[in-house]
Amino acid sequence: MTQQLFIGDISLSDGTIESVLLLESAARIEFRLWDGSKAIFRFKGVIGSRDRNAVGQELEALDTYELLPITMAKADPFIQEILEDRPEGRQAEITCYAFISSLTMRPILEIYAEEVESERTSAF
Repeated sequence: MTQQLFIGDISLSDGTIESVLLLESAARIEFRLWDGSKAIFRFKGVIGSRDRNAVGQELEALDTYELLPITMAKADPFIQEILEDRPEGRQAEITCYAFISSLTMRPILEIYAEEVESERTSAF
C-alpha cells in the first residue's frame, strides 16, 4: 500500500470532497482544495466503489494499492465479487484509490479503477 498526498499535482491534504458521481464504468469526484480552488478527479475502468458518506468530509491522504485477485478476493468478499463481475477482455491492472479521512484516518471513499486523471478547474 502506498500513501500519497497528491493526485497529479493536486494536494489532497486538508481538501474536501464536494461531490461523487458514479457511472457504470467511470467515476467523477469534485474536490475543493485547502486554498479554496477546485479540482476534478476522473476515474476510468471503474469496477466498483465503497462510499462511507464521503461528501463534505476533509481528507488527509490517498492510499493506493493494486488488486491481486488471489490474495485480495479471499480476504474480502466484496473484492471477489467485483473482480468476478469485471467485463471480459479487460486486462488492465485494477488499483484501489482509498481516500483517507483527516478525522478518522480511515478510508471514506474507495474507487476500484484502471486509472485516474486530475484537473484543476475554476468552477464546477
